[in-house]
Amino acid sequence: MNYSVISCASYGASGSGVITDYLAEFDNILNPGDFEFRFLQDYGGISTLEDCLVNSPHRLNSDIAIQNFIRYVEFQCGNFINRRYNRFFKDKFEAVSRQFLSDIIEAEWPGYWEEYQILSPRIVTILKYQIFPRIKRLIKFQRGKYIAHFLPRSTMYFSNPTKDKFHNAVKKYINNLCCIVDPDQSYDYIFFDQIVPPTDIDRYFNYFDNMHAIVVDCDARDYYVKNVFKYGEPWMPTDIDNFIKVFKGIRKDIDAANENKNILRLRFEDTIFKYREFASSVNEFLGLDERNHINRLKHFDPRISVHNTRLWLQYDVPPEIIRTIERELPEFCYDFPDDDIIIV
Repeated sequence: MNYSVISCASYGASGSGVITDYLAEFDNILNPGDFEFRFLQDYGGISTLEDCLVNSPHRLNSDIAIQNFIRYVEFQCGNFINRRYNRFFKDKFEAVSRQFLSDIIEAEWPGYWEEYQILSPRIVTILKYQIFPRIKRLIKFQRGKYIAHFLPRSTMYFSNPTKDKFHNAVKKYINNLCCIVDPDQSYDYIFFDQIVPPTDIDRYFNYFDNMHAIVVDCDARDYYVKNVFKYGEPWMPTDIDNFIKVFKGIRKDIDAANENKNILRLRFEDTIFKYREFASSVNEFLGLDERNHINRLKHFDPRISVHNTRLWLQYDVPPEIIRTIERELPEFCYDFPDDDIIIV
């Protein structure tokens, strides 16, 4: 089965939730759940695996890349406190992920190399890899034998696939996951939130048979307020000079005019103040029929979402911070209308 996938992407609290809500109003789009499915873009996920196995192959590093991916999958499966992906993939995320690995792993054996010492906690490294092997050598009365004979082994992996083999394996992986949530292809589209990042998206199209990505950005002043004051996200700096460096840095390589035609970039504020144009552009971009828009304004109502704009007026933000953002990031500051009259 070949599935049509839609994803929205954001820079972290930049407003992509409006896409999630808007598409939830269509009866032919399946959203498996309210969660960020980041396993393609996260460090340790699929894109990292491709970098290590395909773009920068190494006789030993492929082992660590695969082991990191296994640990990443195990984390995303969740536990009794938070079931994470298992909630949405019927407890089959690990099995499908391991099937993907079996399609690209060429060899595995009980092995060891020095990286295991680097990755282990220091006390484990000293006891397991330095003291224990030497004790074992003494006990066996083989003092002159090379220490590698006595080092503990664990499963070691090797993989060096071609680009085509890796990409085809990922496509199969994605289709298998889609098959779990929509086994009969009852929907025209499956929506996965944040399955791709807002930048360097082109490479991710290699992982799908059919995919559309919608990227949403918002006013830089609101972006600062939401991350620092509203949510207290520690991954964004509160210091305004560092904030501006990070803000510019993660947007510097965007060339929307030359991007893949299956990428649509929107301003959060336009989805509200220009709702009709927004809805029309998304419908045309995805090929949506308005007849399937059966719950119009039920999930995304711009008359409500307008309260999530101009947040710096709602929080006690030092005026000099706002002035600095306006001076340093003028192209990212939205030209708000004089009134909040929303036409739907």
